[in-house]
Amino acid sequence: MYKSLFGWIASGITVIYKMPQIVKLYRTKKSTDLSIISLFIQLVGYIFYILHGYTFGDLPIIFMGAGALFQNIIIIIMYYCYHENNTETS
Repeated sequence: MYKSLFGWIASGITVIYKMPQIVKLYRTKKSTDLSIISLFIQLVGYIFYILHGYTFGDLPIIFMGAGALFQNIIIIIMYYCYHENNTETS
């Protein structure tokens, strides 16, 4: 447990660091300042984190990758939902 303590702490922080962005998107319903390319690059990166964690049996990495991947998918969905709203009102 002590050997992976820092991994679990880093994973926990990584899983919560996108929550403010999700809340802001939900409140403002504006996605014009987000980079969709950046979001897709992150998505691919998280998939490789999960694969790496699975290959080496690293549970903190799997947890971090899965949590961050889920949040990234939420942000991408919100981006497209609110992007349509933003272009209709322009």
